[in-house]
Amino acid sequence: MRISGSGHISAGDYEEKIGVTGSAKLDGKIRCQAFHCAGSASGKAELECKEEVKVSGAMSVDGRLIAQKIHISGSLSVSEECQAKEEIKISGSLKCKGNVKGTEITVAGGIRCEGGMEAEKVKIVGNIHCDGLLNAEEIEIASERGSCNIGSIGGSNIKMYCKNSRSSIVRLPLLDKLVGGSGRLEVKQSIEGDVVALENVITPLVVGRVVAIGTGCQIDLVQYSEEIEIHPEAKVKHYEKV
Repeated sequence: MRISGSGHISAGDYEEKIGVTGSAKLDGKIRCQAFHCAGSASGKAELECKEEVKVSGAMSVDGRLIAQKIHISGSLSVSEECQAKEEIKISGSLKCKGNVKGTEITVAGGIRCEGGMEAEKVKIVGNIHCDGLLNAEEIEIASERGSCNIGSIGGSNIKMYCKNSRSSIVRLPLLDKLVGGSGRLEVKQSIEGDVVALENVITPLVVGRVVAIGTGCQIDLVQYSEEIEIHPEAKVKHYEKV
């Protein structure tokens, strides 16, 4: 099925790819080989694809979305779970009211998730807002200015820093005040991992085997089992070996 003007995609099984370059209304449970949206598509629907969902336009699914792969260079909104059996790549924006799951989640744009996020590997070079638990073996967050807000983090290797904080340019105080500083990455509850490296992070609790706390961090308690390093400019109220 291909819609280049305006049309309606009703519930059913579609053996081939569905392509939308115009405007489409989605309705019911839709199963297909692949779904490509370069125009606009929206509606109360459940979308299940054997291969990939590719969004370069604007798409809104009032229901669940499941696919092998999900690639977003436009904008995608999902009201329930958004799940890929393999990778989720975002260079545009994803908004999800449920959980986001994939083997590998890569964000070079923005993601807003009201549930949790789960993958084997997560790499964020952009903006992230996750109300629940961000859980992955490998996590790297190089966030834009003041654009990271997460409920809690669990993983093995965790690296978090502000992307623009690593610039060698030293700003004048007034310029920094007017333009904005390097921002903060806020984790509301805790960060727990094996190897944890943080810079410009605000959180109540950090737990890890090997922990490195860099500049700009504000942490109430750090618990470590083997090794710890704290920068003199970091604000850590307490740390203890457990």
